Amino acid sequence: MGKFFRCFFATLFGTVFGVIILIGLFVGVVLLSMKIPATDYKSKNVLVLKNTVSIGEVTTPSMPAVFAGMENETKFGLYDMLTVLKQAATDDKINGIVLEDVVLDAGYATVQELAEALMQFKASGKFVVGHFNALAQKSYLLASVCDEISMSSEGMAEFHGISSASVHYKDLLEKVGVKPIVIRCGKYKSYVESVTSNKMSAENREQKKAYIDAIWNSYAASLHANKHVSAKTLNLLADSVLVCSPNDLFSVGMIDTICHADVFWNSVKDKMGIAHSESISKISFRTYLEDYLVKAQADTTGNQSIALIIAQGGIEMGKADDEAIGSDSYVNLFQKVREDSAIRSVVFRINSGGGSALASELIWREVALTANEKPVIVSMGDMAASGGYYIAAPATQILATPSTLTGSIGVFGMSMTAEQLMKKIGVTYDKVNTHAHSDFGNISRDMDPVEVRAIEKSIDKTYATFKLRVAEGRGLPVDYVEQIAQGRVWSGNDAQKNGLVDSLGGLADALRIAAEKAGLTDEESYSVRVFPKSKSLPEMLYGRFNARSSLMDKLSEITEVKQLTETIPTKSGVYAQLPYSMIVE
Repeated sequence: MGKFFRCFFATLFGTVFGVIILIGLFVGVVLLSMKIPATDYKSKNVLVLKNTVSIGEVTTPSMPAVFAGMENETKFGLYDMLTVLKQAATDDKINGIVLEDVVLDAGYATVQELAEALMQFKASGKFVVGHFNALAQKSYLLASVCDEISMSSEGMAEFHGISSASVHYKDLLEKVGVKPIVIRCGKYKSYVESVTSNKMSAENREQKKAYIDAIWNSYAASLHANKHVSAKTLNLLADSVLVCSPNDLFSVGMIDTICHADVFWNSVKDKMGIAHSESISKISFRTYLEDYLVKAQADTTGNQSIALIIAQGGIEMGKADDEAIGSDSYVNLFQKVREDSAIRSVVFRINSGGGSALASELIWREVALTANEKPVIVSMGDMAASGGYYIAAPATQILATPSTLTGSIGVFGMSMTAEQLMKKIGVTYDKVNTHAHSDFGNISRDMDPVEVRAIEKSIDKTYATFKLRVAEGRGLPVDYVEQIAQGRVWSGNDAQKNGLVDSLGGLADALRIAAEKAGLTDEESYSVRVFPKSKSLPEMLYGRFNARSSLMDKLSEITEVKQLTETIPTKSGVYAQLPYSMIVE
């Protein structure tokens, strides 16, 4: 009995002690998250953007040092970055911006928007310079706006063009005895090809080639405008070598100086007007941004406002989360924005490859109702395709960048049956039905022609509705929409030409147009209210502590598996979704 009580009290003590530690950590995190930002910057400072920079649509808080060992997936929100750059341009204590070995985790469209914001910063008369030991292709798009780019003598750079690959599982499914049942509308709707074919269809290859060529042409045009690098020079680099030396880049004018870091920083001091013997005051972009966000929360502005509604991730029924555009959440959100008389116009920022057709229809309805009462300007991010285009269609005006992936007006339905698999593993299945198709959808048997036709009718109806929504929203004949639909993806540049997009521009342009449409000409007289609100640090940590750690979660950390599991439909229904294989590198 004594042993029992010793174990009991030891367990009790350990539990209580653990709870106390967790409470202490939580209180510490709350205090950290409520800290007052340092406002005593020196009179001369540079903002530094360095190392890996992950850019999404919403800023996530950075982890305190006590959680340094925890997986940190913090991101910069593009809107916050654009706003902070605009503030820094008028901040007397910020002399310039330094890019240091920046590696970008973002799409080409997002990088282009950030590059344009840096150009606006430069227009204020302040400098933007960069120093790199390694220079990636996407990073150079951002670096090309610099007044000067320097590299270490032993550095390296890569320019290899753009590729889009697809993974196919047809043979694997056949070997294990799983049969896909696939019905699609649109010959370019290539989502299902991963399970029905061993290679890309001619149509899929055609649209992918057109899209990656459009990205590359836009990339080359930006480099020519920013650094006077010819498309011929860029193509020669991409065709000849995968890794370039600093001397190679210097010889064609793609970088300005080859020097060590200390020499580079002395040149920055010269630009700031301080002696080489003095230490330079560096402010990390993350610190400056978080300081700004705290100030913005306490800032009081006029009653009039523009709503910035951010939608990122797959479109699903139910509530939204960090990775999904939930129909319930966005229906309620648009209703609230529509009823708020202080909100004069709306910018709907979409970064989505689509998802549930029904969820897209529900959100479409609310966007359409809102656009009838106040201007709704859509700003497309890296992608706004399939269901992502569905919810954009009724907007007052649609903007995309040249590299945005959009269109993909088409739908599909997909299911799996495992009759052969069950035979292989010795599993039998018996049933009793009240009607001929009472067990419809049971994976133990193949679908019969009657059932397949029933699904086809549903998918045909959804496709017809999708085309009608686009025709009504864009003021186009349905027959013409059919010509540019068929599930085909388009670059923003091509989408403008075929009428799916009104004009080329980024988020900043959309906000400006929304203000003009609402008659808000004085920036001091209105505010931008962002929806939905980003998570606080305590909320994010709570989610991390409650994260699952199953085998599937571990497997999902592998990039290829994650790309597959994030995009395979997990619920029944008809999908307006971009092919998961549309991965651009």
